Amino acid sequence: LMFDRNSVLNATICASGSPAFTVTTSKSMTRTDICDVPGQCIISTIKRREVFSDTVKFPKRNGGSSVAINKWLRSITMPTHTEPCTSLVTDDGNFVWKTDPTYRLALFPEEDASVPIAYMTRVRPPEPLVLVFKAGSEDMVEDILVSFIILEQRLRMKEKLI
Repeated sequence: LMFDRNSVLNATICASGSPAFTVTTSKSMTRTDICDVPGQCIISTIKRREVFSDTVKFPKRNGGSSVAINKWLRSITMPTHTEPCTSLVTDDGNFVWKTDPTYRLALFPEEDASVPIAYMTRVRPPEPLVLVFKAGSEDMVEDILVSFIILEQRLRMKEKLI
């Protein structure tokens, strides 16, 4: 998946050269909608809140109810990784997002941290982002894309503070 710009807040994301998803964020930065272009529907809404936990909602899951992001994406420590990692539990299994010098962000199966099933790359910054998927992970595109957008935005905010 290739983002059309160096942004995870407002972008068109293409697969095989055709628009697959759009990411649109409100001017107040409190709501981000990820839409499936071919299906013309919202696949996820991320809400950022000042007082309460940020939430994520997948309209076709959990009866359309929102879930606290920190319950869906849990911060964990791994004995083999010095940086904090993020657990992603899906219907297809348990996975771990790790910051990685080669890929910046990479998603690994929880039981095998040797080969990522998805990772971010770009030819050279500030060129657009590319989210690469390993064959066989197509069923998880929504989970991977939405979790990547959340975590990449967190990394960018953290980098701005440094």
